[in-house]
Amino acid sequence: MIQHRLSDYVSALRPLLVTPACRMAGESSTQDLLRPVLPGSDDAADPVISQVTYDSREVRPGALFVCKGIHFSPEYVRQAVSRGAVAYVSETVYPGLGVGCLQVSDIRQALATVGAVYYDHDWDELTLIGVTSTKGKSTTTVFIHSILTAWARALGKPRPGILTSIRYEDGVVDEEATRTTPETLDLYRHLHNGVISSVGSMCVEVSSQALRYKRVANMRFEVGCFLNISEDHISPQEHPDYEDYLNAKLELFNQSRMAVVNARTQDHDRVMEAASKCERVVTFALRGPDDVQADIMGTDIKQVGMIQNFTVRLDGADHRFSIRLPGSFNVENALAAVGAATCLGVPLDSIRAGLDQARVPGRMEVFHLDRGTTVIVDYAHQKLSLETLLAWARHDYPSAPITMVFGLPGEKALNRRQEFAVLAGLNAEEIYLTEDDPGQVPVVDICRQVDRFIQSAGHPPAHIVPDRPEAIVRALDSAPDNGLVLILGKGSERWQYRGVDTVVVPSDTDTVRRYLNQPVDSLTIKSVGRSSRLS
Repeated sequence: MIQHRLSDYVSALRPLLVTPACRMAGESSTQDLLRPVLPGSDDAADPVISQVTYDSREVRPGALFVCKGIHFSPEYVRQAVSRGAVAYVSETVYPGLGVGCLQVSDIRQALATVGAVYYDHDWDELTLIGVTSTKGKSTTTVFIHSILTAWARALGKPRPGILTSIRYEDGVVDEEATRTTPETLDLYRHLHNGVISSVGSMCVEVSSQALRYKRVANMRFEVGCFLNISEDHISPQEHPDYEDYLNAKLELFNQSRMAVVNARTQDHDRVMEAASKCERVVTFALRGPDDVQADIMGTDIKQVGMIQNFTVRLDGADHRFSIRLPGSFNVENALAAVGAATCLGVPLDSIRAGLDQARVPGRMEVFHLDRGTTVIVDYAHQKLSLETLLAWARHDYPSAPITMVFGLPGEKALNRRQEFAVLAGLNAEEIYLTEDDPGQVPVVDICRQVDRFIQSAGHPPAHIVPDRPEAIVRALDSAPDNGLVLILGKGSERWQYRGVDTVVVPSDTDTVRRYLNQPVDSLTIKSVGRSSRLS
């Protein structure tokens, strides 16, 4: 990376700077730009910036510190200065620190701007594929990555990178993820790692929060995939309403050269209008009783055990593929991956091999108890994903009594509490409520509110067990013979948001494997400590 001086950051931030002298385009010398920022005389130094960070605990001498996050405290900037920060970027000036402040009007955009300067936009060398939706983002991103991996292997090239809510793999780092799309600087660092590792391409799961809060600003996607949308993530800290949520999702097309769109998505006309800005739009769909047509059509699904075989109609010809996940909704995710691969020019042999070899931890993972009971661990955590899962369960296990284990978050997507609870109350015989990213809200308080909604659906009171592994074990112990246990919401994730911290915990799959005396996966997870979420 090129080492930039403070004046380079000031210049890049000029449209956002509050100080009038710094907003005057083309009329200021370096010293004029720095004078409002650095205390001292006209010969103030223009220091080299050795680091850009928003974590005061990681500050090194010569750092530019960014004041961001819903839990930000002035103590953090004081700690940063004590550790050697030479200036800070903030919407608020904190007097008496003895270093300059780059006061900006939009800290999220400023974070993306200084990150782009620090890393020199070097991710422009990568082929970026972005995937967004309400459900299916992770699975589709893994499918695309597996396809590109098979193609790279056939060409003798390095394995591509992937950034999902399941894992981050960038050629340097290979660790379990702690959020869907990393924070801006972390995201740019992963992309930089991909460049220096020559991964060639990077598959990125793009959340609405990443789009709304500009985490993916300054990135250009070769392909942007839009799978589906339903009302979700509505809360004071996320989206005020569905319209805001949809508009955030549609931003992906403004940063994409080509688009892949589900022909059956809700608000199809608006999605297609937004996608029309791209150079090429490819649609996909499962064939149904209606007359919906798409460029890529999926038909003739045959499930054998947990393997699904299906036909894809593409460019006037039929091709047979398979995936190792049950449920027609996962075939739909595979069709999206085929669309992305087609846009990238991947040959059919690599598409077929990639889909067949794809493994998605924590998504529809199936286990069996000795007494004939089936256990499904899945990431389903909102209305649409639960409806889809229950439709599959009722089709494949029509007579099995259902036991459900789940929790709901404390500070986001508040509408899920009623929607998810009512669906559970109408479909499950036994329900265990537990922890799922409570944040600063007591787990028991969340569970009690959810239980009231469950009972409103005519279901008896749920079992409230705040300790998640204990709740899973109790559900497995009490599940009836030949029953179906659905453990929902966290999948293979090994972290929880508690208070303002992100803490490492056993995953749902870990807990079930230990219960069955099976080996536990050894994926590493970075302990991230204090949460710096903007949302």
